[in-house]
Amino acid sequence: MSQDKRAFLRDSFTTTMKQNPIYGITVVAAIIFGALINTWPSLVLRSIVDESLPNAGLDIWRLGFTYLGTTLLIGVVDLIREYGATVFGQRLLLNIRKLMLDRLSLLPMSYYNTVPAGDTISRFTGDIEAIDSLFTAGLVSAIADLLKIIGFLLAIYSISIPIGVVATGSLPILYLVTDYFRRNMFEKQLSVRRKVSDINTSIHETYSGMKIIKIFGMENFFAERFEPILETHRLAMNSNSVYVSWFPCVTQTIRSVFISAVLVIGASNNGLPMALGLSLGTLAALADLMIRLFTPIQAISGEIQTIQRALAGVQRVEDFFSQDIQVNGASEHVSGDLPEGVDVVVDDIWFSYGDSDVLTGTSLVLPAGTKAAIAGRTGSGKTTLMNLVAGLYRVNRGKVSVGGVDPFSLPAEERRRLMGIVPQTVHVFNSSVHDNVTLRDSSISREQVEMALETVGLLDVVNNLPEGADTFIGEGSQQLSFGQTQLLSLARAIVTDPPLLLLDELTSGLDALTEKKVLSAIRGVSEGRSILTISHRLSGIIDAETVHIMDRGKIVESGSPGELVKRDGWYSIYKNIEDRGWKMI
Repeated sequence: MSQDKRAFLRDSFTTTMKQNPIYGITVVAAIIFGALINTWPSLVLRSIVDESLPNAGLDIWRLGFTYLGTTLLIGVVDLIREYGATVFGQRLLLNIRKLMLDRLSLLPMSYYNTVPAGDTISRFTGDIEAIDSLFTAGLVSAIADLLKIIGFLLAIYSISIPIGVVATGSLPILYLVTDYFRRNMFEKQLSVRRKVSDINTSIHETYSGMKIIKIFGMENFFAERFEPILETHRLAMNSNSVYVSWFPCVTQTIRSVFISAVLVIGASNNGLPMALGLSLGTLAALADLMIRLFTPIQAISGEIQTIQRALAGVQRVEDFFSQDIQVNGASEHVSGDLPEGVDVVVDDIWFSYGDSDVLTGTSLVLPAGTKAAIAGRTGSGKTTLMNLVAGLYRVNRGKVSVGGVDPFSLPAEERRRLMGIVPQTVHVFNSSVHDNVTLRDSSISREQVEMALETVGLLDVVNNLPEGADTFIGEGSQQLSFGQTQLLSLARAIVTDPPLLLLDELTSGLDALTEKKVLSAIRGVSEGRSILTISHRLSGIIDAETVHIMDRGKIVESGSPGELVKRDGWYSIYKNIEDRGWKMI
């Protein structure tokens, strides 16, 4: 399911305009009024030179203050325009980020598996800020300068049509030059954006794995690997700088040529067939208008650079909005009170992350209130099967049913009531213990949180923290041990009292003492619940009544541990390997 990738700009602009109409109207009014008053100083200058100076400075003070007043008025109008555009642009930025955050929650798991985190972070930061510059420093200023150019041309035509033709003749030349630089700067800016994304991705990867990097002493390797990325960014910036540097130089040269032409043509004794014989004040006014005409044109050169840089960011944000979204819920619901245990039925499912199938015709049944385990080597499809039971992906073929409903089609809040999931990798959010258990679900009471912590044996630890369950944990603050984070993850899973628990490699990486505590907590919450455990070690299986052995995307053997050990099959082979001290990988 996809949407118009450019709708985000339209929707955000419409929402911002409705929320802040005064700023939008102020910007438009300032642009129009600014275009009108920018010609006034030149016309006043004409009166000063032609009328006041020849008549012994008649009204020189009045005209002088008029010139000063109009100049100050232009500055005030520009200030109002810039302020209004900045405030409006920031609020537009806020609405775009809200839309991106809403869409991020709707993206399928395949997006997170294939797109580096640094790339997404770059779209939320640098690329979004480029959109802000598009509006504040680019588009609004460019429109204002374009209207100023039109106003200056009209003023020049009102004074002298031939000079107006000369001024107009400069426009196609400037357009061709600008278009050439515009096309090249856009390509270079887009390349720079990609290189910035690569830098962010590399920094995020290195920072996330810094502990492993330091353990194995690979700092120099990662530093050397980072250098080529920085070098490609430098080369992209240098390539872009060539066009950025030449653009204002070319426009200034064109300005000098045309101002000289206006003065020569307008003079009375220029030695040419065309001599307009304009007054000194008129020539001064025309020269001032030409200078003012080229000032916004020169500004547009910088604004075009800003617009091109911003459009590169806009394109990357558009690419984000063009990602297909995944709407899981609302097609099925869990009705009434949930039973103590629910059944799980997996019927001939096929699934693939890309071209190759991960699961090929997998089937199993977990009766309500029973405990089953899935074991097998790494890469056999165990975690993928659990992800499908958890409703994180839609199966390509076949059917998954939990308590009679498709978990993928359940709304997220109902899916959490139906099942609790303890993933292999525990994530602790930078928030309080309470928020880490509830994940900020307001429907979960404080009593439920305390009961969950007590059930897993973590309540005493939490109560001894400086602020109890309100203690901030995570990066740069109060830290929990690895075993305690596993128990926290288990409390997070059972806080809604779900009838089904999905446990993925729960005891992986734990020492013997911590593993004993975690297993004790699991046994404490298992009564009356259906439990599906995943482990690549048979020793990690927790009180399973049924064990399913997976290999290459299929369940190749099923039965109770007592039955399977008597068979000359996969389970027996794996058990013999582990009994001899070998690890099954």
